[in-house]
Amino acid sequence: MSKLPTVTIIVPFYNQEHVVTRSVDNLLAQDYPAEKLSFVFINDGSTDATGKILAAKESIPRVAVINFTENQGRAKARNAGIRVAQSELVGFLDGDMTVAKDWLRCLTSIVDEQVVGAMGDSRLPPQEKANRLDRYFYSFYRGARQSGESQPLHFRWFLFNNALVRFSALERIGFFNESFTTYGGEDTDLAIRLWEAYPQGLRFSSRAVSYHHHRRTVAEFCRSMESYGRENLPRLLAIYPQHRQELAGEWVHSLKGRLVFNLLMLALVRLVYSIYAFPWLVRYLVVAAVIRGARQA
Repeated sequence: MSKLPTVTIIVPFYNQEHVVTRSVDNLLAQDYPAEKLSFVFINDGSTDATGKILAAKESIPRVAVINFTENQGRAKARNAGIRVAQSELVGFLDGDMTVAKDWLRCLTSIVDEQVVGAMGDSRLPPQEKANRLDRYFYSFYRGARQSGESQPLHFRWFLFNNALVRFSALERIGFFNESFTTYGGEDTDLAIRLWEAYPQGLRFSSRAVSYHHHRRTVAEFCRSMESYGRENLPRLLAIYPQHRQELAGEWVHSLKGRLVFNLLMLALVRLVYSIYAFPWLVRYLVVAAVIRGARQA
């Protein structure tokens, strides 16, 4: 775009008092014209001091704060922000993230008449030492980093924890599906609809950097992914049967799925993993957790 577009940044927070001040102040310091930038922060039913901290930011110009009395999930929280947005572009971040000062300029430089959505990169905060999950999470083995930056991005890699989308595209395809209230699924659902409407319109940028302030172990992440497999993967497969292969649905009950994801193979992987946590072993454990959850469903 020859002129910088107007942007609304939407960030839901839930029990993130440890990072909410850094996250908000970091966004307010973006290298972007103030008159073209606004913010919507959502307190999604937090039970810690998150709501109180956000309330103190409400008097800042260009900042709106929405309070939910109960936790509603990211889909509903983000939609609440979208509905009050009056801008050309809508940006999304998770509440446990901070971003580089040029984050927004990097994303806006990608979005044009052909590119309707751009996704940035997530990294471990520089002061933190990578654990076993981090070495997989921030490696080449995971997500959009495999696709490069010059090619259209497939929906299965597009996440909204660090993204920018044309508001007109959201008006065309609809907002987040609020029936997804547990971990995972709402991003994939919207990414599929966005990709189907604009198959050449999604991109990834490693220059639009965010830092993820949420330390988890492999076991904790696998429990979340098992919940996704049990609760939301079956729903996605029912809504989008045409994308069964991309959603890994063929691994749930097929013969090849039983041969690759079974108790014997899992025990073998865990044995090797106990010796050295290669990123591809962590990837297997994560996928196995999704498949296990889906089989329970």
